Amino acid sequence: MAKVDQASPKKEKPAADSDHTERIKSQILEKTGTPPRLHHVEVNQHHNGNYRVNLWEKLEPTGDSAYTTLVRIGASFYLKVSDEGEIIHSNPPLTKLQFKA
Repeated sequence: MAKVDQASPKKEKPAADSDHTERIKSQILEKTGTPPRLHHVEVNQHHNGNYRVNLWEKLEPTGDSAYTTLVRIGASFYLKVSDEGEIIHSNPPLTKLQFKA
């Protein structure tokens, strides 16, 4: 009896990517401005088009340690996003933020 080599079934990629992380990041930074000591933008997808976005900032160095980077959340937003990735609503509203230089 000959052994038949069966290929594993291929997984199909989703038709539409519902994770709009990069698009949301660019919209947030465009509307609020970029903090001078931006560490990173964290986008967390929740349910039904709801997201939480945190802007993490590096703290001013204190001279205590050259090996530790201290970061904090400088701003946080709760968003409602459309199926296309456009921000529909934000709490608090998206306005230019005043950052300390």
